[in-house]
Amino acid sequence: MTSPSDPQWPGQQPPPGQGYGQPGYGQGPYQQGPPAGYGPSPQGYGPPPGYGQQPPPGYGQQAAPGYAPQPAPGYGAPQQGYGPPPPQPYGQGYGPGAPLPVPPGAPGPIPEWWERLVGRIIDNILFAVVYFVVSMIAGALFLTAVTFDPTTGTVSGGLSPLALALPGIVAGLLYGAYDVVMHGRSGQTLGKMVMKTRLVTPSGQLADQATLLKRAAIYPAGVFIVSGLLGFLGPLSLLSTPVIAIFTIVDGIFVITNTPLRQALHDKWTNTIVVKAQ
Repeated sequence: MTSPSDPQWPGQQPPPGQGYGQPGYGQGPYQQGPPAGYGPSPQGYGPPPGYGQQPPPGYGQQAAPGYAPQPAPGYGAPQQGYGPPPPQPYGQGYGPGAPLPVPPGAPGPIPEWWERLVGRIIDNILFAVVYFVVSMIAGALFLTAVTFDPTTGTVSGGLSPLALALPGIVAGLLYGAYDVVMHGRSGQTLGKMVMKTRLVTPSGQLADQATLLKRAAIYPAGVFIVSGLLGFLGPLSLLSTPVIAIFTIVDGIFVITNTPLRQALHDKWTNTIVVKAQ
């Protein structure tokens, strides 16, 4: 057993003021006690001075009256001017749903000239087939044997004038009927259905039968019938194809140059407008 006065290590004497049982713990010449602010307080052992004090000013303090701190950007309520714009109703604002511009005097958006051209080409391809079939039938019915008289040097027979005129007249009547019926039902032929366009009046309504008959009398029925009638004029029947081509080109020029409504000649004649189908 050792006593408090025995040395802690054999053969060694503890330094003055550090042994057990010495009065005034930490009062020797070799130990001045713990650093200031740490160790026993005047009231006994406890936390050093400053431990548990209030945080420095500005940390966790209450905001000044009338002042509310704003949350950091990206947290809490969205800041004005940041983030995506508010949702727009369909067909307004920007993006695919934005409405197309409507020029003055038009009941709806006007298609581009090439949209009308492609729609007309689709309809013409359909009736080119009809024209070819009618031509084959007329040739089979009205083709006569070709004879040559060596005395007079005349040639007779072959295609009769009726065989040259009939295809244009029949195709023109069929094309006109198709144009009137289709536009009267929905304002759309097959070509307009594909290109999503529609024929209407300036008020936005479908055209009546009288207006459609007047329109078709110029194009397409009128042009095809006139070219067919040229077949009765002998050599002038060769002009049938150029007549159709020239009128179609002139009609198309009006669609390109007549802005903003892009009315063709037969549209101007009947005061009809082709608009985009909604």
